[in-house]
This record gives sequence, C-alpha cells and structure tokens, in this order.
Amino acid sequence: MYLLETVPGRTFVSGLIDDHRRAGAGLSAVAFLRSRSMAELVWAAQGDVSGYLYGGGLDDASSIDPHDPDIVAMAEATAAELAASHRQMFTSPQRHHGCVDVLRQPRVTNRRAPSEVLPAGALWTATPLDGGVDTWTHSRETDDAENLYELHFDPAQVRVARIDSAADWVTLLRSHARIDSASGTVYPDWDSIASSVDAVHLSLLGLLTAHPRLSEVPAADSRDNYGHSKSGAWPGVGDWSTVSTVWMVLPEHGRWALSMETSLDR
Repeated sequence: MYLLETVPGRTFVSGLIDDHRRAGAGLSAVAFLRSRSMAELVWAAQGDVSGYLYGGGLDDASSIDPHDPDIVAMAEATAAELAASHRQMFTSPQRHHGCVDVLRQPRVTNRRAPSEVLPAGALWTATPLDGGVDTWTHSRETDDAENLYELHFDPAQVRVARIDSAADWVTLLRSHARIDSASGTVYPDWDSIASSVDAVHLSLLGLLTAHPRLSEVPAADSRDNYGHSKSGAWPGVGDWSTVSTVWMVLPEHGRWALSMETSLDR
C-alpha cells in the first residue's frame, strides 16, 4: 500500500485508526471516513507532514507495523476515499492569500539553490473548504485575512499536472529533470514544467504519498527528518506543506476577485 510506504502516510493512517476506535463500535471504516470533513482530513495530514519534517514522525512511523491487518485495511479504505470524486480538490474557485494589486501572468523559474523543490515567480492558490476556511488556513503560508482573493475558472480548460501519488510526482520530475550534480538527486525543472502545463496541483493523497519511501530511504540515511524528505533518488513534496496549486499560466477566461470571506477561522 503506497500510503504505508511514507512517513506521513503511515502516521496518517495510524491516526485514523485511533480516531475510528474513539468513534465507537458499529461504524465501519468506510462510513467513518465519509463522516470526516475535508478540513479535518487536511489538518490531520498537515500535522503528519510537519511531524515528519520537524518532529518525531520518523520514530512514530518506525513503530507502526505496515503489515498489520487493521493498518492495511484502513490504508485501503483511506486511499479509496481520498481518490473518490467527492474528494476532488482542484476545484474553482481557488484562493490566494496576500495582496495582489494587479494580477499578471507569472514568470516561473527555478530557484537558485540546486536542492530547491519549489519554483520562483509562481502564483499559489489554496482549495476552499467548508466553514469559510481553505487548505492554507493554519498553514505557514496563510496571510492576513483581508488580503484574500479568488480565482474562478473552468478546471476542464486548464492543463494541469495532478500529483496524487509518488508515481505522479516522479513522472513529472523525470519528464522535467534538474539533477543536483553533488548528490545525483533529481529535482523539478520549473523552467521546463512552465513550458508544458498551466498548473501543478498537489492533492491530499499526493501530500501524503509523494515522499521518499521508507523501504528505499531508511531513516539512518539522513542526519535529520527534513533531510530524509530530500534524500534518495528524488525529493518529496514536504516543502509544499499542504494541498495547493502552483500556477504558471493563468486561465485564459479566468476571473480574479476579492473573496467575499472577511474572516478566517484560525
């Protein structure tokens, strides 16, 4: 199960099992997962990613048996639930935090450091969730609530690379490779990516699974947890922090407007 091959995926599934048990007997795993709001799932995943990068996530994951029948069953149910159409997160509108006086086409380039995973010059957006929050709420990227915009567009008209799995992420990197000569690690070449797609969207499944696999990059291979996330043949998506979309070309018929939300539940 690919959810069990990464640190945040494994701890996320383990946390769901604990929550399922607290919810009481008689509720199937499928029914339990469907009862969870997208906000609850996103916040839990953010915590697991943060724990992996800066906390005890590696140790926690090492204590979880990925072959335990309960773990495997919950991982299978979780993967199916997050892949379902009602959990789709590349939706319109997308939200942007931060003041934008005039919206211009992004000029996306690679950052200077050879080990950078994220691009420079892109427009970043978050996916709205229930209750007036979005996937950047409670994240490091969240800006002041008064600087909140929405990008309205037709998702079917966007050339988007969706990152729903490690395989999706590796395919993007191999198609647009930028190799660190010191380590041999393959990083995304954003100059090349920007010439072929309009946007790259990291889904909740991608946030949990597009990291170095524990079977391929043991914890001992890195000095620290954050270093582990960038070890191996390719780096993970830990720097993304949460579900989000990076835009390189704005939608041709998109509409940019101030959000009607005047406050966010922080």
